[in-house]
Amino acid sequence: TWDELDLSAGTVEIRGTVIRVRGQGLWIKPKPKSHAGYRKLRLPSWTVEMLRCRKPHAAPNKWGAVFTSPTGLLRDPSNTQADLRDVLQRIGYSWVTSHMFRKTAATLLDDAGVSARKIADQLGQAQVSVTQDYYLGRKIASEDAARVLDHRQTGHSSGAHRCHQPQTARWAASESRQRSGLRG
Repeated sequence: TWDELDLSAGTVEIRGTVIRVRGQGLWIKPKPKSHAGYRKLRLPSWTVEMLRCRKPHAAPNKWGAVFTSPTGLLRDPSNTQADLRDVLQRIGYSWVTSHMFRKTAATLLDDAGVSARKIADQLGQAQVSVTQDYYLGRKIASEDAARVLDHRQTGHSSGAHRCHQPQTARWAASESRQRSGLRG
């Protein structure tokens, strides 16, 4: 709702969700799905600007909803999903789901170096392990591992290495020369 937005601070407070109650229609449930769902999020500047532009033209409604149905009522989450599926299908992305947007955002944050805890908080997840297991994209094997193994092999971590025999080959060659009486 507009009450949950602070456009000056660029934040939104998540404190409820739209649900369908059988026989009663749509309601705003005054709490998210879980305790971790309660959160205050900093919004990207482009989102704040879009909301500022929208506010003067938004149709008033008894809930203060930012996005309403075409008839000015609460938007049914199922209809929103169907509308999104239709648009994605029309533009050739029928394989994309709304959940992929959450996963993509999580992966982008991870790639930018944001901690898994902060990403879980952004998504409203209590367990970091869920975020790591289901939301973060798998990465190419760690460059840190290659650096450690390089350092272990060569004794330095510089990227510029001269051609040399591995430690075991040097040791074997040295042993062979010693046995044959050569120095080296």
